[in-house]
Amino acid sequence: SFPGCDNGEKYFKISLETDDYGDETSWRITSPTNGNVVSGNGYLSNREYTETNCIPSDACTFEIFDSFGDGLCCDYGQGSYKVWVDNVEKGMGGAFESFNSVSLCATTPTTAPTLYPTPSPTLPPTTAPTLSPTMAPTLMPTFNPTNQIIVSPTLPVTCLTVKINILTDNYPGETEWNIMDKDGNTVASGGDYAQGSTMYTHEQCLDVEDVYTFLISDNYGDGICCEHGSGSYNLSLGETTFIEGGEFISSMQHKFVLVEQDTVVLTFQT
Repeated sequence: SFPGCDNGEKYFKISLETDDYGDETSWRITSPTNGNVVSGNGYLSNREYTETNCIPSDACTFEIFDSFGDGLCCDYGQGSYKVWVDNVEKGMGGAFESFNSVSLCATTPTTAPTLYPTPSPTLPPTTAPTLSPTMAPTLMPTFNPTNQIIVSPTLPVTCLTVKINILTDNYPGETEWNIMDKDGNTVASGGDYAQGSTMYTHEQCLDVEDVYTFLISDNYGDGICCEHGSGSYNLSLGETTFIEGGEFISSMQHKFVLVEQDTVVLTFQT
């Protein structure tokens, strides 16, 4: 199975850019055994969205709809969509009427025919020629070899640096956070902040293809936004922010898997 997805599941990703009427756009994925397994709607106009999900392996049909019947492009904006399964592009578009569909399952490849070898012809024996004697060869002097530079191979990336930004509210001492691995061990944490309305930045290198849980809590029970200040939090990988928030009650958690430098799988959040 794909990292972050259970056995019997595959990793689905959609990149969606809405037109001038984003609320007309919706989509869904269906399977013969589970029916409607995941869907999206309620989009704002002229915005870019990227969503990821783990879906059943038999979820083979992606459908996108426009309630007005003019698609995403090109009468009222330059909207478009693109979908991937296990990081393999399956389809893209934008110019359609009421709906369009994409198959998310691979087709069975055609088996190449088996070729039987052609036997080589039997050649008649030839008489070995009489060889004239040869003079012993003159040996050339041996030179010392030139030293060679051996380049060590590049080691594979085993961890990626995640940046954690915490903007405190008016009561910074109430905020704590930590990142735990799949066994519940804490690999990074922060808290006991002294300055309100201040950005604190932490960096942590996390192993690829491991499941992590980010948990942030407020011991007073009012989150970090927006009754007593405009606090917030976000996690980023390079230039991409993949987790963000601020409004919660006592705590909020997000599970994620780092796949590669520009790919993160968000399993769920509560």
